[in-house]
Amino acid sequence: MPDSAFDAALESHGHDNPVLRAGMDVPMQAEVASLPVEILHPIMIDWMWESPSELIPSNEQIRAVIAILRARPDAKHPDVRALIHSCEAYLLD
Repeated sequence: MPDSAFDAALESHGHDNPVLRAGMDVPMQAEVASLPVEILHPIMIDWMWESPSELIPSNEQIRAVIAILRARPDAKHPDVRALIHSCEAYLLD
């Protein structure tokens, strides 16, 4: 995501708003590849389903996330597979 998307989301939500909006944390590719899945899964769910309109992930971005998840050493772990399924469900919606 470009910095301008985050700036626009902050502007629409309010820079001084004390409430942290869900979906504002967009994981970088390296984070998708390395974060423990129990940390990554809620970040991904918030990004896909709760992000402000300026940060809504594209299908291309979610496909990239799925590819990275499938390349992880723990890709066969049930929790990683569940996250992949969540991403695939997003693409179908």
